[in-house]
Amino acid sequence: MKRISILVSFFVFLLTACNMPEPTPDSNQVKEEVETSVAMTITSIITNPPTMTETPLLSPTETASPTPTLPIPTAAFPPTATVMPKPAYSCDITYRRPRDDEKLRPNDTFDIKWTIINNGIATWESDTYLEYQTGPLMTDIKQVALPKLKPGQTFDVTLDAVAPLEQKMHVMVWVVRGPGTAEDSMYWMCYPYIRIIVEK
Repeated sequence: MKRISILVSFFVFLLTACNMPEPTPDSNQVKEEVETSVAMTITSIITNPPTMTETPLLSPTETASPTPTLPIPTAAFPPTATVMPKPAYSCDITYRRPRDDEKLRPNDTFDIKWTIINNGIATWESDTYLEYQTGPLMTDIKQVALPKLKPGQTFDVTLDAVAPLEQKMHVMVWVVRGPGTAEDSMYWMCYPYIRIIVEK
């Protein structure tokens, strides 16, 4: 009977213990536990630092990244100038009067002066002429026979002229005609001209 009484008391104690509320933890105790845990973690890190893994260096045969290849500019040389041979028959005007756009009054008389040079490589024959070509004719003649000229020689031409009556710019063009026909390159050698302005 005594044993039964002890067992009943034990079961009552167990049931009461199961239904008892859990004790509320003390806030000071929790704070102390946290501080202790943090202190232990820091101490562990100081006494046993983590091992650092070194990054292996690249060997000389390895490259970190592809290097962009820049195009090397190619030196561009100007094309070689082609030297054109001098024509056999050619001329130029080294002196001209009146000067361009010289002002004259209507019906004024004046002199036309040209110095013609043979700048070709052939000697001009006797059938070379200075001839009127186009524009208002301000002279009484239309053709002048030129003498034989060797390369580099010059010839002066002087013509008497009269300014037109119309007030404006006037251009009179002549031509030095070489031997041959109009189809030959030597036929038209150069073009002497004058350009004047007639005004009151």
